[in-house]
Amino acid sequence: MKLELLHCHPPRGPAAQRPALLFVHGSYCGAWVWAEHFMPFFAHRGWSSHAVSLRGHGGSEGGFNYASMADYVADIRSAMDHIGGEVILVGHSMGGLLVQHCLTGDERVQGAVLLASVPPSGLMSSALHLSLFSPDVCLQFGLLQALGPTVVKGDVIRRAFFSDATPDDVLDRLLPLLQKESHRICVELLNPTRPRLPLGEHRPEILVMGGDRDVLVPASALRETATYFDAELSLLSGAPHGLMLDDCWWQPAAERILSWLESRF
Repeated sequence: MKLELLHCHPPRGPAAQRPALLFVHGSYCGAWVWAEHFMPFFAHRGWSSHAVSLRGHGGSEGGFNYASMADYVADIRSAMDHIGGEVILVGHSMGGLLVQHCLTGDERVQGAVLLASVPPSGLMSSALHLSLFSPDVCLQFGLLQALGPTVVKGDVIRRAFFSDATPDDVLDRLLPLLQKESHRICVELLNPTRPRLPLGEHRPEILVMGGDRDVLVPASALRETATYFDAELSLLSGAPHGLMLDDCWWQPAAERILSWLESRF
């Protein structure tokens, strides 16, 4: 099975002994979410950047309707095999939970950034919060899962992913790129197997990061993840879920990650 793997290398080549970045997308999208801003940003600052589309997403082969978390974790490890060497994993939303399951048993993983990540306990409490306080968003994601992006309302998806600063034309361009997600993973994410805690001398450095205006992954979920991994937490005041795509927030988020990376690697 061939997986889409996007690459963006520094103009002068990567810094010696610096791990590569491997970006892992969340539900309903693909590697393209990282190519908009994050990959060129980090490449121009000396970090080799790669982004994988999980099976059935973006330009990757394979069916995804019944894909499990274990299948998606296997896709990440396959991408790591292709890249070679040490990596820092950057996972968004569902991708953040997948990354959590890659933090043990592989010494290639030197660090992780969990960006607006699903917490170790899953999305049950977040789904309840969403259904109570943003039922229209909940409905639109149901339509996206059942019928695809052509039937969802742009203004509701904006509220789910973006701040008001993102122009309508950007939203109009990105919305058709969304896609359905694995039926199995949608159920599994509600109450997933807890990730193993990385212990000992090979424990990766971990940054948990997100926004307090995120309607999909609330701040309480970010705090849960940071506490679970005893990781650093960076909470961005006013930031939405789609940090890597939002016109107002992608650069502050990228700068914060860059500062963390350069202080540790």
